[in-house]
Amino acid sequence: MKLIRATFALSLVALVLLPAASHRSQAVAPVAAVAVVQRRVSLVLTNGKIFTADGRGTIAEAVAVDNDRIVAVGTNAEIARAYTGARTVDLRGRLVTPGFNDAHIHFIGGGLSLLRVELVGAKTLAEAKRRIAAKVKELPTGAWILGRGWDHTLWSGQWPTRADLDAVAPNNPVFVQRVDGHVSWANTLALSKASVTRETRAPEGGEILRDADGQPTGILKETAAALIARVVPEPTRAERMQAAERALAEARRFGLTSIQDNSGYEATELYRELLQAGKLTVRVAEWGNFEDSVEKLNAQRAEFATFKIDPLRIRLTAIKGYVDGTLGSRTAAMLAPFADDPHNSGIPRRPPEELTRMIVERDAAGFQIALHAIGDRANRMALDGFEAAREGTRKVNAHQADADLAFRLLARHRIEHSQVVAPTDFTRFNDLGVIASMQPSHAISDKRWAQDRLGEYRVQGAYAWHMMRSFGVRVPFGTDWPVEPINPYLGLYAAVTRQSTEGEPTGGWWPQERLSIADAIRCYTAESAYASFEETQKGQIVPGMLADLTVHSRDLLTIKPEEILQTEASMTILGGRVVYEK
Repeated sequence: MKLIRATFALSLVALVLLPAASHRSQAVAPVAAVAVVQRRVSLVLTNGKIFTADGRGTIAEAVAVDNDRIVAVGTNAEIARAYTGARTVDLRGRLVTPGFNDAHIHFIGGGLSLLRVELVGAKTLAEAKRRIAAKVKELPTGAWILGRGWDHTLWSGQWPTRADLDAVAPNNPVFVQRVDGHVSWANTLALSKASVTRETRAPEGGEILRDADGQPTGILKETAAALIARVVPEPTRAERMQAAERALAEARRFGLTSIQDNSGYEATELYRELLQAGKLTVRVAEWGNFEDSVEKLNAQRAEFATFKIDPLRIRLTAIKGYVDGTLGSRTAAMLAPFADDPHNSGIPRRPPEELTRMIVERDAAGFQIALHAIGDRANRMALDGFEAAREGTRKVNAHQADADLAFRLLARHRIEHSQVVAPTDFTRFNDLGVIASMQPSHAISDKRWAQDRLGEYRVQGAYAWHMMRSFGVRVPFGTDWPVEPINPYLGLYAAVTRQSTEGEPTGGWWPQERLSIADAIRCYTAESAYASFEETQKGQIVPGMLADLTVHSRDLLTIKPEEILQTEASMTILGGRVVYEK
């Protein structure tokens, strides 16, 4: 192998010198032709359009891959002259990008949603009830009916009630989550099994909706949902494994090669088993639970280290916590009341002082922190906590500039969603090095009512990924599946158009926040790799990087924006291995 590499290097030197020597003097005798020794590699992609995502807009034609790494990127002629592949794929002009890296996903939950009642897209209450009634027919009397995806803003805007569910499932407890996962809807039997009555008090950070007589209506917001969740049977291990395998199939189909997953530490056991069986077709950066004690988090970290797993396949990164709820359910924590609900400013999960204490404690223990924050108050609470953590770093470092840089690069704390941000807080993201992890499809799902919730002034700081990037903030993209579809092409479309899938409004909703398609792809690849401390390993198509690639059915860089929605993954390549081919 050393001889082959040396011969190849000498051949390249000769090829480079040959034209220069000939140009210097016609009297010089011609240099003898040097035979180029081709290197045999595992895979060559040729005759394509290779978007390297390197930040300079570099486009190549071919890629050589050996085992799990990219070894060369260049023109068709350059790669053909130097490499021969055990498999060569003629791309026929198709676009290749780094593999999609979903920076915020609930992978096991998404897989479970495929096994349960699917209420996403139910345009009326009647349609939602029909879907639940169909599931009742499939299950025995008394079995729990679980699912998610309903959205009352598609109906009349009024909350549904337990009576609506009782009409179609009188003998089965029903517990189904709203599309955002922050509000749950239960029937009378489910409330009874959980002993939720008119006397039941909602826990801190939650609310139980009640009728005129004080009886629970069946709607439980935020932490109140735990009152029923605690009596719902946990999915069996077999069900969780089935969910993981279904989710992996979806990921392959949509060109995902990496996920940053909200499924929790326990999910790593499933992923380890799948990896051992050769079935884990994504790279996993798994998140722990911010609510757990530092002692428990340290114990999990120590235990995981004993498994000796390749950290490029499964690794622990952030710990995930919640600051507030969502805009759709009016539980996002706001600095001022909702424009369409003047007595409501949302529901913070905990007091600011407690949040800051927990952030500082976990930062000091060396954990990357990812906090769900939707409202402008929630984002400010998270930033305040991160700033307090930075001050702690300064206290142990005499040189303030060094301490600030260390905090930015080593902590890489994140705010998940960052949906509504006060104007003065955008610069704080950059100053603190806080990552704004965003999901573009939320904007086109929420735009039907977002301005009514926020008012014309606040909405200008909402879903502001272009604004974030203009301040130098790192902005990785994800889907939040199953809150939104796992399809990254929907996210790309939303990022570059800010229009519904029907093309409304013309020109886009607050169009100044649109991104170029090249920048949107980088947010799904290079920026996502940075968010999980893996920018030296993946996210770009350059020599030495992991060969995680997506081949697309259409040229995303040149097609009309509406055609992005018709684009598919033609091929998904993980570590140089083709794991999906349409």
